[in-house]
Amino acid sequence: MELNTLEITEQPEGLRFTSIRDLVNRTLNKDFGANATPGGVSSGFKELDRALGGFQKGQLYTIAVKPGMGKTAFLLSLTNNMAIKDNYAVAIFSSERSDVKMTNRLLESETGRSLSQLQSENFSASEKDHVVSLLSTIAKAKIYIDDNPSLSVEDLYDRVAEIKTLQEIDLIIIDYLELITTGLTRLESRPEQLGHIVKKIRNLATEFNLPFLLFSQSAGHVNGSVPTDDPSPHTLPGFLKEHSDILMLLRRKDAYRAIKDTRNLHAVELLISNSKDPENKIMVPLSFIESIAKFTDFS
Repeated sequence: MELNTLEITEQPEGLRFTSIRDLVNRTLNKDFGANATPGGVSSGFKELDRALGGFQKGQLYTIAVKPGMGKTAFLLSLTNNMAIKDNYAVAIFSSERSDVKMTNRLLESETGRSLSQLQSENFSASEKDHVVSLLSTIAKAKIYIDDNPSLSVEDLYDRVAEIKTLQEIDLIIIDYLELITTGLTRLESRPEQLGHIVKKIRNLATEFNLPFLLFSQSAGHVNGSVPTDDPSPHTLPGFLKEHSDILMLLRRKDAYRAIKDTRNLHAVELLISNSKDPENKIMVPLSFIESIAKFTDFS
């Protein structure tokens, strides 16, 4: 009986395979390796990908961050996840920092070493192999940086069109809204100008059929004017809510506590709202590792 069973097992009617992913998931009752980003660019953060299904083509994602809360660290963490780990092509428009400074921050964050350590190459043999491997991976990543400090929204169209003709681009990052200018003189107030800029960027996302990530420092003020220490979605300017397909607010919980408890020391909240359903908000937990200025999945 056992022999007959073995013969049937070894000689099936059709050749069939079971993936190791399915076997692991079945054994542990988990869902490892599932595609959480159908048709979208994965952020590299599991809960964020579950909430958004990845960054979708033609959509504007605005990420509001209070000054000093880790805007550049979050931008570079996303860039690392998308371009270095997942091999997406990412174009960054950085009006705040030069391409050299952006690169320095990325190298330090990903290697966990200071720039002076990297330049001196003062490592043991085993450390050097590891660091050189990391640096080689970073150098091969498809990251393209435009650091024009006086970028206008009118120039942005030409620059996106230019990079698209030269490279296959999967996603555009703009750092950051409040540094972008417009040539329209009829818009006298800065909030009016910013509203016009966000609307134009949303149109660019649609026209170029790419996901656009727009960072903003408007989270530091109630409705863009009165300073606030603890921002929430309802305090953000109306033009961000109106013209963004997805609006995200990054809040580092430890930054608003005079006394930090160890349980929430590295806890970060990413509050997400959809322009089509603004009342339905999702909270995605993240962690912030301050020593290397890096965001990770919450643990």
